[in-house]
Amino acid sequence: MTREEYILLYEKCMQGKCTHEDKKNLDEYQDDFSLDNIYWDEDRLGDEQQITSSIYRRLQKSIRDQQPKKLQWYKLPLAAAIALMTVGAGIYLYFNTSSDRTKQHTQVAEKIVVGSNKAILTLSGGKQIVLTDVNNGELVKQGNTRITKTADGKIIYQPSAENSSDAAKAVIYNTVSTPKGGQFQVVLPDGSHVWLNSISSITYPSSFSGKERLVQLKGEAYFEIAKNPEKPFKVDVIGKQKIEVLGTHFNVEAYIEDHEIKTTLLEGSVKLITQNRQVKLKPGQIAVNDLKRELTIKQADIEEVMAWKNGLFVLNDVNLKDVMKKASRWYDVDVEYQGNISNKKLWGTMSRYKDITELLDNIAITCSLRYKIDGRRVILMN
Repeated sequence: MTREEYILLYEKCMQGKCTHEDKKNLDEYQDDFSLDNIYWDEDRLGDEQQITSSIYRRLQKSIRDQQPKKLQWYKLPLAAAIALMTVGAGIYLYFNTSSDRTKQHTQVAEKIVVGSNKAILTLSGGKQIVLTDVNNGELVKQGNTRITKTADGKIIYQPSAENSSDAAKAVIYNTVSTPKGGQFQVVLPDGSHVWLNSISSITYPSSFSGKERLVQLKGEAYFEIAKNPEKPFKVDVIGKQKIEVLGTHFNVEAYIEDHEIKTTLLEGSVKLITQNRQVKLKPGQIAVNDLKRELTIKQADIEEVMAWKNGLFVLNDVNLKDVMKKASRWYDVDVEYQGNISNKKLWGTMSRYKDITELLDNIAITCSLRYKIDGRRVILMN
């Protein structure tokens, strides 16, 4: 009997179609599939969700041991997952018929929602506009520029020729910043498009009146730069690196806590300027500027780099902690680890707009881990 046949036999019994011979087979093969060795600690007894999730993971692992390691999450049918969890509950009831177990009540976790279009616009004088709350349409006028919010979650700077006074030509800087669980798009005064990921900010003038177009970035953003050979576009990345372009598409990831800046070129050409080096990137290359060591250049996994902008988690042999770092920023949660999980790697693709429990369930299956959600804290355990 194969593992798959063993699971189907359990499902048959759960549907009340189990014969005496079937029950004999369940007993005979249970040792082969290690389903009777599931450990139930006192904190988890009676918690059906934890029990069925644990059995589900073990059943999946039992099957996966005979298959390639790579798991495409989006190919796992929901019906199959529900069936396996139902079977898991049956396994627990079959081998634990004692009625003297005390039901433990678990506290309902705070609802964790997926990220969305939300940001704060900080004007040069310090006034802040919460872009999530304001109505669509014109927000404010600065000199020759009108700032407008659109229905599809972005703000647009639209230059006008209504006022040509010196005051209108003064350089006025604005900042758009996103919180945890936020993202936003900005169309700069020159027509360049910038997509901001969570916990990121971009500072820029309300009009590009000088010989260059200079912006400052913290966090992660994807740029599509309007071409203007007479006025190069420059990005000051957390004061540690500059990027010079004329017109191109590129992604920059520069979270201060990561101690590195990743610049990925999709189209065109860019020049990176660091403290001790200048390099040019070709399309498809990623430059990793390790702020503690040196800069390296290699071929990029474009699908993985651009996943956040495309509304996905794309994981191709990615370290678990790196995955949870992205999840923490997107779902606005804190992450805690119990046990050694430093060598855990993940493969798969999933929408960023799925509930966090779906991501955690897939991580638990792939890495043979357990997890618990306590308020806005996610705990991963061996």
